[in-house]
Amino acid sequence: MNLVRQIQTVLWSFIGLGRRQDMATIHERGSPLVLILVAFVLVLMFLGSLALIAHSVVKAA
Repeated sequence: MNLVRQIQTVLWSFIGLGRRQDMATIHERGSPLVLILVAFVLVLMFLGSLALIAHSVVKAA
């Protein structure tokens, strides 16, 4: 299991880009549970960064 490959798969699916051929081979890249966990962590990181940006903008104003 290659963690970088899992992260890349999740990021490509977040923005909706990817080849149909690659979508057919997702199940070969790893277990669905790992993909869900990676997606959950990436969503938390994204929301955390948005909260940090909003906090810094409000604090500066």
